[in-house]
Amino acid sequence: MEQRPTLIFLHGHGVDPSIWDFLVPALDHDYAIQRPDLSRITEHTTIDAYAEAVHAMLSSSKIDQCILIGHSLGGYIALAFAKKHPELVRGLVLFHSTAFADADTDEQRKKRQDAQDMLEQQGAQPFVEKAVRAMFTPDHRDSMAGTYVDHNKTLPVDALLAGLQAIRSRQDQTPVLANATYPVLIIAGKQDEVLPISRSEELHKALPKADYVVLDNSAHLGMVEEPEASLRALQQFLEKAGGRE
Repeated sequence: MEQRPTLIFLHGHGVDPSIWDFLVPALDHDYAIQRPDLSRITEHTTIDAYAEAVHAMLSSSKIDQCILIGHSLGGYIALAFAKKHPELVRGLVLFHSTAFADADTDEQRKKRQDAQDMLEQQGAQPFVEKAVRAMFTPDHRDSMAGTYVDHNKTLPVDALLAGLQAIRSRQDQTPVLANATYPVLIIAGKQDEVLPISRSEELHKALPKADYVVLDNSAHLGMVEEPEASLRALQQFLEKAGGRE
């Protein structure tokens, strides 16, 4: 019996691996699934440091190839991993994420500074509440966001600050995907206010060989807001990536 392909699910900033809870039960029969919890790590202030932590996890588990599925910050980590260890990558999914560097504009710099100030002055809970609510569409904000706010409001301030610093300093990784020998999927939320769909469309134009799926009724957490559509997109991609054997 052949070994099951390994999926590495990497969550975004301000949330934890529970965002994948709706998808994993439908996949764990055919795949070996790893969901590292990076939400409480305080010492990593670069994307590369997170990526090396993921590599260490794979090495300790003796995983020689994987398909990376990264949400937001998790996508940046997946890209850094793929840049340094392309031989280990069998496929890569950017889920509400991008290969572009952080926008170097006054507006974006102010946004990042405001987030840092909120964390330092008010603590984790107000930051997490604002960040998580922004990840949902208006239709789901009141009914769904509370669960994820409650789950993540005690994340360490130092871990959240470290993540912000890593996000702010990330590099452009479009060459990683342009030169990739493995399949790539970009999943975007049509109503995403954190990563506007225009940025995902721009990325897809730069990477025309990548698969591209838009979740019409999702913002920045499509795996929660539209789990069935998210699962379909992943399953189709995994078959293309040689996932089921």
